[in-house]
Amino acid sequence: MRLIPLLFAVAALSACSTGRMPLPQPQTIPAVASSGQWYKLEQSDSDGNVLQTHMLAVEPFSDGLRFVQTDALGAPVSRQTLTAKGWKNDGFVAPNAQSRRLFAALLPLVAAGNPAGIYPQSQVRPSENHAFCTGGEGALFRYRNQDLWCTAQRQSGFVITFPDRTRWTVSPIQE
Repeated sequence: MRLIPLLFAVAALSACSTGRMPLPQPQTIPAVASSGQWYKLEQSDSDGNVLQTHMLAVEPFSDGLRFVQTDALGAPVSRQTLTAKGWKNDGFVAPNAQSRRLFAALLPLVAAGNPAGIYPQSQVRPSENHAFCTGGEGALFRYRNQDLWCTAQRQSGFVITFPDRTRWTVSPIQE
């Protein structure tokens, strides 16, 4: 009798996780400046309307990288770390799958060395003539026969577009 609530809870949790798009596991962790790097993030819809603006700090720590995303007022939206063991929620901020997906897409863009070595198990191809990629230039990332995201470099930073047509403009903030 006590086992029934436990089985129900496990079933509910597994149902929640099945709807998520699988992300490739990074094989290397890119090096970033010891002081870290700050970015301005602007999320826009498929029509180009800015929905929200955020700040992102990417900083190295002893065995990986820490990503801290805040809203325009400085309240944390997502705090996650990346180590050799993978992604992990950091602190008391609720898990944020959308931010983790954004951070995963950002990794090859911030990699100074070998961006292709970060996700060797994914396929990267030119994004031209692809439905949700913007401007037809850049790279389309695929994993397990699913489109993950498109990335394109711009004068002021990067544009990351997801299959749901959510677009993030990522601009490095120079100190």
